[in-house]
Amino acid sequence: MARPLRIQFEGALYHIISRGNERMMIFLEDADRIKYLNILHTTIERFNWLCHVYCLMGNHYHLIIETPDANLAKGMKYLNQVYSQFFNWKYNRVGHVFQGRYKSYIVQKEAYLLHCCRYIVLNPWEAKLVDHPKEWKWSSYSATAGLTNPPPLLTKDWLLEIFGSDVKRARNNYVKFIEADMNGKRSKLEYKYQLFLGSDEFAESILKRYGPFSSMKGINNTQLGFGRPSLDQVLNGGRMPKEARNQAIRMAYREHKYALKDIAAHLKMNPNYLCEILRRLET
Repeated sequence: MARPLRIQFEGALYHIISRGNERMMIFLEDADRIKYLNILHTTIERFNWLCHVYCLMGNHYHLIIETPDANLAKGMKYLNQVYSQFFNWKYNRVGHVFQGRYKSYIVQKEAYLLHCCRYIVLNPWEAKLVDHPKEWKWSSYSATAGLTNPPPLLTKDWLLEIFGSDVKRARNNYVKFIEADMNGKRSKLEYKYQLFLGSDEFAESILKRYGPFSSMKGINNTQLGFGRPSLDQVLNGGRMPKEARNQAIRMAYREHKYALKDIAAHLKMNPNYLCEILRRLET
């Protein structure tokens, strides 16, 4: 199966998520987080990035990065490699520190950016690590809210300007916006085509402008979700003879690029059983 499409262009804004290999902890103590932030600062300076939001958890981290020079991949390779080398050296270990490729979603500015930044800084609160995001010192919340001095790596002015031209009022509006999602059910982020956080029009405009599909082997519109039938359409709700159902499972997985876990959840079946079905069909 082809690797997810990575789109880069000047001025792109990304929500980045990178997780520890096999869900392991990538920050074992405060000193590790300090070291990571120092490496992130170096990365930002070296690759001319802007960091608008960050949050370091235990086994993963979130960033909102803007790339004036269309160089996300190079910068992320440097960031994760340097931290991995430090982590393995410090804890006398070998092997991968991060789980496969980092995830990067292109964010539509303003409205979608705000929802994304709120989602990120509320992670520690949702995980019940703190009673309020201001208590988690490993995120950009306190600096943006004016409660602490901002670290050199953080660009906060642009985000605050969305909340008003007066700094004090903008900070108050920012805090109110974040706290509004702490009562009742939290809003979730809905990604388009597993690539974008924005409207359909935004996603399709970026793909048309920056998605050179003809030069990308293995990437096609079906993988991105364009024209792809729903799982219910492919599987007919599971209401078909066993052999026909098995062929439909194969079609959903091979041709329409649905994940096995999603197919299994749709059919209320064990993913391991689906693997066995595919193995039998392809031998």
